[in-house]
Amino acid sequence: MRKVAIIATFLMLSACGDTPETPPTGSPAIRATSGHMPFVLTAEQAEGWVIYETMCWTCHGAAGRGDGPAVQAGTTGAPPSFHTPDYARSSAEAIERRFRGGVAGGDPGHPHMTYVASLLQPEHFIHALSFIPVLVYPPEIPGSAVAGKTIYDFRCAGCHGLEGTGEGAGAGAESFITIRPADFTSDSLIANKDWDALYRRVSEGAGSIHSASMPQWSGVLSESEIWDVVSFLATFQEGVLRPPYWMEPCSRRHLDQTIGTGFRIGCRQLQRR
Repeated sequence: MRKVAIIATFLMLSACGDTPETPPTGSPAIRATSGHMPFVLTAEQAEGWVIYETMCWTCHGAAGRGDGPAVQAGTTGAPPSFHTPDYARSSAEAIERRFRGGVAGGDPGHPHMTYVASLLQPEHFIHALSFIPVLVYPPEIPGSAVAGKTIYDFRCAGCHGLEGTGEGAGAGAESFITIRPADFTSDSLIANKDWDALYRRVSEGAGSIHSASMPQWSGVLSESEIWDVVSFLATFQEGVLRPPYWMEPCSRRHLDQTIGTGFRIGCRQLQRR
């Protein structure tokens, strides 16, 4: 039991200490593969995720805001942010036409895009673009749920649990936390879609809500990263957010029209046959 208490204490200190452990290097989104997932990816998006993490994130950033490490280092100009309505609601084909137009036009601010596009076979390039709507979900919150998941798993799951129920290892019977962490699957701020209040809770800490166990994350995370966390927290309650377009139910007629292509486009059952 003493060993369990020591482990729980270590987890709490890692998640909530004044000087948090340095997270793993590299793009964070690619590690978001365990615990609660905010949505189901299609086979094409899953492949696009790998391509994006391999070839794109260094400029476009882990959340698609155009703030990757190459941009921050000043080695390239900042590409446009993907967090705009036209990207959030666009199909991979529409995004491809937009990118192809930029590549063909030889964008002087980002000449490397022509080279990157030349390295990929056309279908793989489309798969990479199909991941962009994943990055910018949910469009009603200025954050990226998939990027927020990585932050949550590293910073928050030790107390709140990977499934968001407030039953993380750091909040177990041997923990020094006296009040149970919030259960995001029934949290009223999420149910009421009060995203600004949820942002403040994460940013300012929750000392007035459950003692002083939860720190002020504004001293650790950037404003954009906190919005990413809020976006991920919003996915713990089904029905609060509109589902991604690729998971929306579709009609039998839609299935009949798309089944011949080998994909069921825009449907909850979207998958390669």
